Parts: sequence; C-alpha cells; structure tokens
Amino acid sequence: MSIRLKLLLTYIVGILLTALIVAAMGIGIVSAAVSYFASSLAKEQSAEEAFRRSIDIVVDLRYAERYAPEHLASPAFAASFGDRLEPFGGFLVVQQGARWESYGALKEGEAFLKFLKQEAQIPKHHSDNMFLTSSWENRELLSLRYDFPEIESPLSYYLIIDVTDTEAKGDRFQLFLILGVSVLLGIILVPLLWITTMDIVRPLRKLEQGSRRIAEGDLDFRLHSKLRNEVGSVIRSYEKMRSELQRSISAQLALEENRKQLVSNISHDLKTPLTSIKGYVEGIRVGIANDPEKLHKYIDVIYSKTLDMDRMIDDLFLLSKLDLQQERFHLEAVPLQQFYEQTMNELRMEHEGEGITLTSEYEAGPDAAAMMDAQKIKRVILNVVSNSVKFTDKPEPRIHIHFGRREGQWVVGITDNGPGLTPDELEHIFDRFYRADANRNQNVAGSGLGLAIAKQVITYHGGTIHAKSEPGRYLTILFAIPMNNDRDGRT
Repeated sequence: MSIRLKLLLTYIVGILLTALIVAAMGIGIVSAAVSYFASSLAKEQSAEEAFRRSIDIVVDLRYAERYAPEHLASPAFAASFGDRLEPFGGFLVVQQGARWESYGALKEGEAFLKFLKQEAQIPKHHSDNMFLTSSWENRELLSLRYDFPEIESPLSYYLIIDVTDTEAKGDRFQLFLILGVSVLLGIILVPLLWITTMDIVRPLRKLEQGSRRIAEGDLDFRLHSKLRNEVGSVIRSYEKMRSELQRSISAQLALEENRKQLVSNISHDLKTPLTSIKGYVEGIRVGIANDPEKLHKYIDVIYSKTLDMDRMIDDLFLLSKLDLQQERFHLEAVPLQQFYEQTMNELRMEHEGEGITLTSEYEAGPDAAAMMDAQKIKRVILNVVSNSVKFTDKPEPRIHIHFGRREGQWVVGITDNGPGLTPDELEHIFDRFYRADANRNQNVAGSGLGLAIAKQVITYHGGTIHAKSEPGRYLTILFAIPMNNDRDGRT
C-alpha cells in the first residue's frame, strides 16, 4: 500500500475518530458538566463558586470513604451533605441495604423514595457511579449515584439536583458546543493532514526520480529541500550520498585514466633504454666491438642505461609508496645552515666537470631549524637541480640556489638560465611523466617523476611548491615548509 493511500485512509479515520470522540464527550462528560453548571447559574451562583462547591462535595466524599468510612452511615453526616446540596436546588438520598432516607433542606418524602427505587433499577455492571435523569412532579431531577462497596452493609449516596429550568438551555449549549468543537477540529485537522501529506509525498517523488536517474547512471543533478523535518533530513542525506558517489566515480575514472597513462609511459620509458642495451649487447655478441676501446665504450653505455632504468624503477617504487601513504618519514629538528652546507657539497661533487656554474646563498639565519625528513628534502633539491642540468641549452649554464625564510616558513628557490617554460607547460610541470616540448627533449634521459615526487614530499611536510618562468630566459622552482612542523613522522 502506498504512503499516499495510507495518509488518505489516516485522514478519513482521523475525521471519523474525531466525530466519535466529540459525540462521546457530548453524551457523557459534557452533558453532565453543562447541565450541572447551567443549574448552578440558574440558582444565582457564579460558575466559579458552583464549580468550587461541587469539587468540595466530591473531595469530601472521597476523603470520608478512604479515612472515615464509619461516618458515611451517620444520619448527621448525611444531613450535612444534604444541606450542602441546597444551593444547587438539591438534596441527598442514602440507600443502605433496604433502607432509603432523604436528607437536606429540600428533602423529599416516601413517595419520591419509592419512585427513586424504581428508577435506580439499573444493572450494577453498567457503572459504579451513574447519572440518572428523572421527571418528578413536573420537575427534572439529575441524580448522581455514588457507591461505597467497601462498607460492610452496601451503601449508596444519591446526590440530586433540580435542572428543570436549565435542561433546554443545557441541551442547546451541548449542541452548539459539539458543533463548535467539530468545526474547530475540522478546521485544524484537515489543513494539517493536507500539509503533512504534501511534506511527505512531494519529497518522496523527488527521491524516486533521483533514484531512477542514479540507476540509469546519471549523477549530474542536485536535490534541494528547505524542509526542516525528518523527510528534509533524508533528502539532504541522499544528496550528500549522491555527491559523494559522483565524486568517487569521477575519482575512479581519473585514477583509471592515470593508470592507463602510467602503464603507457612506463612501457615507453623502459623500452628506450632496453632498446639501447639490446643494440649494444648485440654489437658485442656479433663482434662489432672488436677492440678493447670500443668494447669498453659499449659496456659504459650499457651500464649508463642500466643505471637509468634502476633510477626509474626506484622513482616508481617511491611514488607508489607515497601515493599509498606507506613511505615512512623520519621527522626531526634539522639545523638549516648545516643542512645547506651538506647539500651544496653533494651538488658540487655530483655535477663537477659538467660545465655548470653552481651558486648559492643562505639567508635563513644561523640558528634556524625546521622539523623535516632531511633525506627526503635533500632528494627534492637534487631532483630539481638534476632537471635543470638535463634541460640546459645555454653555452654557459648557471644554477642558483637560495635558502631563506619568510613569515615562519623556510623557503628554497632554485633558478636556472635554461629554456624556461610557457604558462601552459607550467600548469603540468608537477604531473608524473610530464615532459615539456617532447620534440625538443626527446633525447633527454629521465623518468619524468622527479618533480611529481618532490611535490608529494613537500605536501607531506605541510608545505607548498610551485614554479615560475620566462620562456628562453629562466625557470624557478620554489618550495616552502613550516619552520616548526608538528607532524609525528608516521604516514
């Protein structure tokens, strides 16, 4: 059964139930209460005073029943209650066993007691405390029977009031009250049910349409809800799920595309040195290298290509571990001036004899220190400098390294006077396997992973890395890491 049909049935049942409740109230409590208060007002009492007196009588009866039951059979006690009913135009009749007595200033005689005996012949299981309406000598009398079953000899009190002058008024009042309550409940209930229906059915239709589109593979839509209830919360949660699913699928597609590109690049970059190694080995095998000098040259080339392949495999392995967050970082407070001196010594030893003018300056301060993995940061600098050396195209190549600090960060800038890069090329310089101007650099060895690894390492340290360039003049790689990095050294 649909929710809409359920709500429609609930709507119908709610109206019927309301009508039944109003009818029962009119027949029961309202009837007695209206007649009672109308009678009180007819006896020149205020409603507040009549209500207070009636409550006092009932409370005193309950009190006597619970704490002083021996007084209930006392004629003096009964007479006092009869007198208290006089303001209501009433009196008290006590039935104990077969004995019937009338008490109060307006008490009736034996004829009325006989009449009351006949009127009171109602099965006891209907009600322990009953309202009885009787006509006696052109008067309408309303009596409330109050039974005391705990008394050894069965005892009942009949509290009787005269409602002759107010019955018609009470009937009309009850009718107007019932109609008024019914109309009021209808005015409140019908719009409330209609609004509730709209708050549920319409949003569920949105969810149904959204689910259908997702099943068809369409995630390019949004679900909005201004409702501040449970249904609105479900729609917002559903929209969050759709958004996360769309993001996850997009990331998966991008990852798959990267994987395909990675396989293609690896195949190409490994095939190039393997082809060279194969050619030189074939030359040795067939005897082309027929003298020691040529053989030594062939072996040097094979060794160089093997080193290139080994370096590429190391880079791939490191990048994979960085992507999977499995590479361990050993962070410690490193004095920057000492780190600067050691790094520059390694760079000069590695690139001496290549005709590179390597200059540097240190402006971070004599006591400066940074929390970092020194070996990983040193590898970043070596990778950047190696790239500059590979792609230099000037007769007098120069590389300048600047160590400084700015706003609580350690800043390193590496500038060369090489061919530089265009703005479009700068956007991809940190992508793995990216090589700017493939035609110009096709004979340059390298994995194309150095700057991608550098970016991963700097990002882990909570820093930033970027490049700026002017084509034909220079390229600068800048990275910065916090001077006080509070990472715990775990990936």
